[in-house]
Amino acid sequence: MSKIIIALAVILLTGLEGISQCDKKMKWNASKAEMYDNNGTLLDTKTGSIIVETDQQKISVVFKESSEAGLEGTIKEKACEWKEAFRNGKTIYHTSVNIDGKTSDATFTVEAKDSKTTITLAIEIMQGKKFLLYIDTYEEVK
Repeated sequence: MSKIIIALAVILLTGLEGISQCDKKMKWNASKAEMYDNNGTLLDTKTGSIIVETDQQKISVVFKESSEAGLEGTIKEKACEWKEAFRNGKTIYHTSVNIDGKTSDATFTVEAKDSKTTITLAIEIMQGKKFLLYIDTYEEVK
């Protein structure tokens, strides 16, 4: 009986750790991004410093070497499903973004498998195109 209680306590604490990470302000650093069409065909690859910041209200994406303005999404809803904080799981952010003066729904998915993290971005107005960012490092912003 005590083994069951210990196992449940470990599961509960691990789950709470995963959920609590979703409430933190985070800075995600990537050096590579790819764009795919709706069939999964690679359309473009960009390299350079890419910074994604997440907090309770918004998500922003900035390409440091680009003269173009970054992308910012206002979070409407999020789902947090982490088995191990920052190692295995995902957070899905449903947002509203502004592209070329038009507002569109967008979904940002932060996902980690065996400590390898990616961020996928799908913007409704982009007609099925998806962006995949390979995260090199991340840190909590205080």
